[in-house]
Amino acid sequence: MSELRLIAVDWSGRSGAEQRQRIWLAEAVGGELVRLEGGRTRAELIELLLAEARRDPNLIVGFDFAFSLPAWYLEDRQLTAHQLWALLADEALTPAMRRHGLARWMNGPELPFWTTSQARARLRPGQMFRRTENDLRLPGVQPKSVFQLVGAGQVGRGSWYGMQALHRLVGAGFRIWPFDPPALPLVVEIFPRVLTGPVRKNSHSERERYLATMPISPELRRLAAASEDAFDAAVSAVVMATGVEELRALPAEPGYALEGRIWRPRRPVTLGTARQPQGSP
Repeated sequence: MSELRLIAVDWSGRSGAEQRQRIWLAEAVGGELVRLEGGRTRAELIELLLAEARRDPNLIVGFDFAFSLPAWYLEDRQLTAHQLWALLADEALTPAMRRHGLARWMNGPELPFWTTSQARARLRPGQMFRRTENDLRLPGVQPKSVFQLVGAGQVGRGSWYGMQALHRLVGAGFRIWPFDPPALPLVVEIFPRVLTGPVRKNSHSERERYLATMPISPELRRLAAASEDAFDAAVSAVVMATGVEELRALPAEPGYALEGRIWRPRRPVTLGTARQPQGSP
């Protein structure tokens, strides 16, 4: 069997040509980054992953969008996560979504999804987040609600398109953890801020300083430092590679099988001691 490949995708809910600027894919093999690419749309990225899995299914992919919704919403509607993804693939989760299509619906959704502060105020605090998002709350790590469809840092739009993509990947034989028993090819949810730690990502010099500690060739390091999106993909792939044995042995998580769980290494990753590739300064 070939060596396990770890791919991290910095996803985006942007429309049109902006997708090509925002979506990045990074691949790590044997603990080192071997590929870092942008320039694709969401649809093109999914087609690439399907082709990669057909070529070599020894593959784990990490996506940075929410894989499901808070349990109360799904329980009220008697939906599993797989059923949620199928409804989103058909753009038929709500009556308004059926009428207008997903893209238009996101500009004026029904509650509990919101685009205005008045709509947000009608949700109780306990309704906003999944258990896995509350698990991750630390200084500097403040998840956004998947119900939020407007504003800086919102994840809702990307997550809706992402859940449509999960439906496509499941149909092609991918397993989605923890909704399915783990098997290759496998998809996990990641949160780059948790994997990078408290680096100031909007500073080019800070990104360069951080990347200097990692097993990345000079050429890919320069590319990773060029934008926050490329940086997130590159660092996430390398951290996934450091946790490869954990990813090989992911446990069943029945308590998270409705809402999903964000993967993170059980042991803190000390990137400052990462091995440098040969020829790196």
